[in-house]
Amino acid sequence: MRLDVSDFTVVVCNDFCHVQGGASKVAIDEAVALAEAGARVIFLGAVGPVCEALLHERIEVVCLAQPELLNAMRHPMALLQSMLNRPAYLRTRAILAGLEPARTIVHLHGYTKALSSSPMLAARRMGFRTVCTLHDFYAACPNGAFFDFGAQTLCTRRGLSASCMLANCDKRAYVHKMFRVARGLVQRDLARFPASVSDFISLSRKSAEVLRPYLGADARLHALENIIDVPASAAVAAGSSREWVFVGRLDVEKGVQLLARAAASIGLKVTFIGDGPLRAEIEAVPGMSVTGWLSGAQVKQRLAAARCLVFPSLWYEAYGLVVSEAAALGIPAVVSDISAAAERVVPGETGWQFRSGDQKDLTRCLRETLNDEMVAAAGLRAHAAFWREPPTAAHHATGLLQIYRAILEKVAAPVVRLGSVAELAFPASDRVPG
Repeated sequence: MRLDVSDFTVVVCNDFCHVQGGASKVAIDEAVALAEAGARVIFLGAVGPVCEALLHERIEVVCLAQPELLNAMRHPMALLQSMLNRPAYLRTRAILAGLEPARTIVHLHGYTKALSSSPMLAARRMGFRTVCTLHDFYAACPNGAFFDFGAQTLCTRRGLSASCMLANCDKRAYVHKMFRVARGLVQRDLARFPASVSDFISLSRKSAEVLRPYLGADARLHALENIIDVPASAAVAAGSSREWVFVGRLDVEKGVQLLARAAASIGLKVTFIGDGPLRAEIEAVPGMSVTGWLSGAQVKQRLAAARCLVFPSLWYEAYGLVVSEAAALGIPAVVSDISAAAERVVPGETGWQFRSGDQKDLTRCLRETLNDEMVAAAGLRAHAAFWREPPTAAHHATGLLQIYRAILEKVAAPVVRLGSVAELAFPASDRVPG
């Protein structure tokens, strides 16, 4: 029997009940889009406050009011909670106790900052179908990026292997790496994640390619782009602008040092929209300016006035949202060839690709963006390609519901069995403390 939209109940699980980062924005945007489409949505989050967008008549919000990992100095339990969140496990069981497995999907988004992957195990133990959007690489890699921050290069080690555990690849210090290794082992061996998830949504072919070896043998991957919240409009005149822009965090893996050097070598001025630990270094390079973090509306205004977006990431990225946001406005992009965003840029047509980490090749691409006619044509083609099948909220909700239907066509999910140690943390009882 084919389910109507109103037959669906979707339990959305996410670290935060407000927009804290990319995963939270997608989780909230999807919850609202599903509710607008007519589905019943239950939003389970660990950290408050609850944002205004979730105050929707078809969305029930369950906020656990827990601290996030960032506040572990004041709330030490946040360390354990981010690995194995027992209250989240029990609350998930309580929520699901009143729902029908044949009409319910449990969808996980962000989970490394507070919620943990515990809700997924609760769902599978009760015979509910689960899906997880792969916003990053934490399902396999302890630092979530497959990037060696010490060597400033991609990491090819097997996640959680002996060589991985010994490698001092963390952005901060080895002690942080050890915590993340411990979290990864608990996640894999006690919470049974990602094995406790039956289906995954990948935002790009690159993400799917990198993570597939770490997922369960019976796991299915579904492709779905993120929602791009840009109103339809004519393409801007990119060729008339003289502003090259970067949007994002000013950090090593984002390739901002490479961009600053390449641009400076040909006297190009670049505006860096964002902030981060490398801000002072970037501002010290002639021709480079930094705006700091701007609101979403301000970023779109700056993009609309740009000539070209440069996306020079040194790591894979899971999607690269800003490249699509720029294309929606008619702004072409220069992207590194190993990033997921490269999948949405046709070299010489809708933008340019350069060899990741290669300053000479990036400089070559930047020189080509000096040609007004070439930039104008690339911008128009990028705009046309985006709006041919735009990932609007309504379009996204339709795609998401198709994925849910495909998942629910299967028989009830197999119950995940636990060992005695895990039973202490994840009891079979659905009783909620207090």
